Amino acid sequence: MPSRNDTYTGLRAYIEQLPVIDCHEHALGPEAAPDNREPIAYLIQGYMQSDLWSAVWPGWPDDAPGIWDDLNNHDIPTEQKWPLFERIWRLTEHTGYARVSKRILAEQFAEPQLTLAALQRIRGRLPDLRDPAVYAGILDRANIRCRLVNTWPDLKAYLDGAHRTYERDRFMIPLPGFHSVRSWQQVWNNASLVAARVTTLDDYVAACREAFRRMQKRGAAGMKDQSAYERTLAFGNPSHAEAEALFNRIAADPRAALGWPEAKSLQDYLFHRFMETARDLDMPVQLHTGHMAGIRNDIAKTNAVHLIPLLELHRDVRFDLFHGNWPYMGEYLYLGKNYPNVHLDLCWLPIIDPVYATNLLSEGLTAVPHSKFHAFGGDYFDSILHAVAHLSIARDVVAAALAERVDAGWIDRGEAERIAADWLHNNPNDYFRLGFPAV
Repeated sequence: MPSRNDTYTGLRAYIEQLPVIDCHEHALGPEAAPDNREPIAYLIQGYMQSDLWSAVWPGWPDDAPGIWDDLNNHDIPTEQKWPLFERIWRLTEHTGYARVSKRILAEQFAEPQLTLAALQRIRGRLPDLRDPAVYAGILDRANIRCRLVNTWPDLKAYLDGAHRTYERDRFMIPLPGFHSVRSWQQVWNNASLVAARVTTLDDYVAACREAFRRMQKRGAAGMKDQSAYERTLAFGNPSHAEAEALFNRIAADPRAALGWPEAKSLQDYLFHRFMETARDLDMPVQLHTGHMAGIRNDIAKTNAVHLIPLLELHRDVRFDLFHGNWPYMGEYLYLGKNYPNVHLDLCWLPIIDPVYATNLLSEGLTAVPHSKFHAFGGDYFDSILHAVAHLSIARDVVAAALAERVDAGWIDRGEAERIAADWLHNNPNDYFRLGFPAV
């Protein structure tokens, strides 16, 4: 990231007051917020866990069974955890994930360093996020106007109105459970959402379409798919007959289950039918690409470049491609530049790799229409101070990228301010039809 000169400082101050559309969260609201009682367990919630795991190599002297459970246990005193935690923390304290913990300490508690004394001072000041007023106040102060949420409630309760989305949020339909079916029980469960009688593949597609239509009527703003965690993004285009043969196998024997890659043709066929539904309902589709949460996964299968046949085929569907496709920047910018139905969503990216995120926006501004970037999504659950700290880092990233282009003479200060407003608010507001006034 570039040095913090006057250009950066002025832009960062301007960006601080902009309202934000948070393009991706897994939050349910204050009723689902964690009970925070111990500072170490509180600060390492979420993605920091991955870097802590990654830092402890095989044979590390202090590695032992149960250390992660102990660090996350709110009932174990901070003083007891500190010696072990400090040793691991010093191995990984300079990553983007660690910066979230540092930013929480600095901005919420005025503690410049993560020390035992600092943790002892904040122990009695951890906010009660289960208090609706506290929860809403934190989001208000961060100027988060709306959140697009990928959650997994009881979908029958959602359709019946018994489960209500938090007032600031817009629900994104969780798509994998509908197309990643391998057993008749999964088919039955999904069809039961709309009390549909399913005996054929076409019946199942129709039942899912009706479920999606009703979810949209209940307020769903789009679809979200993260099946890249489990499978390749290279969706084939199988025939109805190929998919039907697999569907009929599980229909004929309710105790049978399809394996992988045996089930791929059925899943791919269903995915294409659901993209047609997204088109017909005018619903954008968010797709996970690139880096995955946790450790030890196959990154090659998640490269967004595998989506090209899908993007070509479904030209009338609005796609929102996630996470900067980290670490495949070139392919990601190519997709944004070449496909009118693709927008580039940097949710999670500013803490995966802040330098990559800055370079992506700086380079992307010169190669891709700036209207195609969505700059922020916290991608946390209801530990919302972590999402707010992430937003602070994302504002840094946006300011740094734009300051670099201003100092290079590519844009002027006024243009930079307008672009920042578009990246953080106006672009996603328009793309997802959220209806807020432009800024």
